[in-house]
Amino acid sequence: MNDLCACIFRQDELYDIWAKHSGMKPSTVTVLYMLDQFSEMTQGGIAQMCLLPKQTIHTVVQELEQAGYLEKVSVSGRKEKPLCLTESGKRYTADKLGGLYRAEERAAAAMGAEQFAMMVEMTRKFTDSFEKEIRNGA
Repeated sequence: MNDLCACIFRQDELYDIWAKHSGMKPSTVTVLYMLDQFSEMTQGGIAQMCLLPKQTIHTVVQELEQAGYLEKVSVSGRKEKPLCLTESGKRYTADKLGGLYRAEERAAAAMGAEQFAMMVEMTRKFTDSFEKEIRNGA
């Protein structure tokens, strides 16, 4: 478990290092990454999934919204509006995160497609089992 956790924390650190080398705040990279991967998410959803304070996400969202890179989608009956990238935001994200995506792809390719797929599947299985244990009051 120590090795697994150390790897996960190291990966988080590497994303932060990449962001800083790219002249971006790690929290900005996180919001752009999440909206690029999942198309539409709420601020609360991003904060929860990425374990970041809601205020941090709110600040980044305001900056990106003012720059014209994202917009809040109005959905009746929902208190929290989903966020999505604008067309300008999609181009900005592709430009800004392209290097990160290429680094991820090269790292995965270095493992080999089969080993990478096995790692993802095993990590998913462990996470699902761990969630059951935690939610059942372990």
